[in-house]
Amino acid sequence: MRTTIKDVARAAGVSPSTVSLILNEKPVSISHDTREKVLRAVKELRYRPNQLAVGLVTKTTNTIGLILPDSNNPFFAALSNQIEMRLRHENLNVIIGNTGGDPKITREYLRIFSDRRVDGIVLAQLDFEDAEETVKCQELLKDIDIPVVYVDRVTDDGNHVTVAVDQTQIGYLATKHLLELGHRRIGCASGPITLNVNVQRYAGYRKAFAEYGIPVDTELLFCDTLSIECGNRALPCLLGQNVTAIFAFNDMIAYGVYKECRSYNLSIPRDLSVVGVDDIAFSDIIDPPLTTVAQPICEIAEHAVDGMLQLLQNPKGKKPISQLTPILKVRGSTARIR
Repeated sequence: MRTTIKDVARAAGVSPSTVSLILNEKPVSISHDTREKVLRAVKELRYRPNQLAVGLVTKTTNTIGLILPDSNNPFFAALSNQIEMRLRHENLNVIIGNTGGDPKITREYLRIFSDRRVDGIVLAQLDFEDAEETVKCQELLKDIDIPVVYVDRVTDDGNHVTVAVDQTQIGYLATKHLLELGHRRIGCASGPITLNVNVQRYAGYRKAFAEYGIPVDTELLFCDTLSIECGNRALPCLLGQNVTAIFAFNDMIAYGVYKECRSYNLSIPRDLSVVGVDDIAFSDIIDPPLTTVAQPICEIAEHAVDGMLQLLQNPKGKKPISQLTPILKVRGSTARIR
């Protein structure tokens, strides 16, 4: 049976309130001998405070819920690691929920975290293919009334702290790079185009073409999922449109393109240039290294944790929106058109 504060008090020959005052380092007059007896009893009995009981008194749990759309994606794995590390540095614990991009599971985790009385939630997806599902999540967030920070796949909402990367700039940087290399038939391998993140990246693609005075061919947009399988399926379709380059809307899709190129005996970048998004760890290791538009994961985590700390200190305060800048990293997967 778990040791209680009463057990410690009985072993030390003091009252439970005295044990509480000593363990919480309250500035009260208690003799050195009494303190030593209590601390010795705590050690011998291996006493640990009941955090649930402490939370009921302090109305805090020192716990943050982190909801991810896909923990298998190395981008979200790296992001969660950075957020968890920074929260731990602030003496805040983290509970992670993986939704697989399912809005119903997202709402389930929101309810679970609310029931567990977390102090705040970092939410990495509040943008779904079905707009009604997005609204349902927003309504639930209003009901549970917990400080929330949005990161990555966000939606317009002035009620919470938002940390976002300029997704339109991501599409623009990737496409402009390929246009500068002489490519004109540039295919897009995208996730669902109803998601804001994909809409914005495609808008950046169109912006780059507009600057060159070249009309956009909508037949060069292939929509599927933000996964390796999308790249597998996109390549034969886009090759049928005579593309010389592919802008993959994330690095995972680009890996699928790499894999499928082997089946067609195509060489990257000699026969096909490829650009990804995210700059996940493997992108600098594969052959050839992948040209990609990096999202600044460390900055995202830093702004997210700073925003959460602000909310915890002042829940009614200003809800800032941080717009971060992506970076194009040119590697071996792109080349001037032959």
